[in-house]
Amino acid sequence: MQSDFTTIAKLVYPTQVSRFVSLIEKKQLSHLYLFVGPSQPEKLAFSQYLAWQLIGATDRNIIRITEGDHPDVKITRPSLPKSGSGTNRTWKVDQIRSLKPEFVTVAQESNQKIFVFDAVESLQAESGNALLKFIEEPTGPQLIIMLAENLNEVMTTIQSRAQIIHLIPEITLDNSTDTVDEEWRKATQLLLFKWFELLMQRRIEAFVYVQTKLVNQLKDNKQQQLFLVWLHQLSRDTVVYGQIPDDMLLFPKLVGLYKTLVQRYNKKQLVDASDAIFFDDKIRQTNVSLQARLEKIVLDVTIALGE
Repeated sequence: MQSDFTTIAKLVYPTQVSRFVSLIEKKQLSHLYLFVGPSQPEKLAFSQYLAWQLIGATDRNIIRITEGDHPDVKITRPSLPKSGSGTNRTWKVDQIRSLKPEFVTVAQESNQKIFVFDAVESLQAESGNALLKFIEEPTGPQLIIMLAENLNEVMTTIQSRAQIIHLIPEITLDNSTDTVDEEWRKATQLLLFKWFELLMQRRIEAFVYVQTKLVNQLKDNKQQQLFLVWLHQLSRDTVVYGQIPDDMLLFPKLVGLYKTLVQRYNKKQLVDASDAIFFDDKIRQTNVSLQARLEKIVLDVTIALGE
């Protein structure tokens, strides 16, 4: 199973995802965060997830952020050495100064610009001070996210200005799904695929399926979390089908279903249905039962796909 940054963030940092989604909704985000913890790819995925929530949590924006194609999201990492030898990346002062046009322009498509700086441990005094100058003189609303493995190696001037968040993985991504019983995985995905088909066809059986099949299959939090991740991936596939190669779909074996849905519904209907499914992320933070949430998805998707 392929993973995009939304999948990784929700699997590895579910508590922090809920916390930051709440901060975004309440407009309580700080201007500058320093995320410290192991695993650069997972911290980067969490940062991309926050950017996605801020610019618009749509399937199209998942692709744009992943491809570095959104004008309001800038992800930068240290440069490789110019020589043909060595792989250690270092921040160059010219590299920081080259970002000035990005810092002095306002967001084009969203309410603020998001900058992510990877491996800030390698910032030295000159490059670090050049970056701080831009951070302290923002043009318009901005969110700055810095990533580091070791807090002690980060410049004290950055530490003193940033809100430091220790991102500790709640599960290890490499074995998170391997620890799930393979028989359970196969059986659950088959149930999910059938339910998703009923759901997207606006059939009343989708309500019954929740109580008779799904709830008993999803007994613990990890199982429920994986099920919802797979559901989100199905929704994403439906929206982007036809825009990307079939082998880039997360569940390419369901191409026949995606093709049928694209022929039956217009793009707005499919996007609205996807938004209805993703809305469960907000409800999940409240004390609502899994059955009630899944039944709400059925109702909301049925309305979104209404003809």
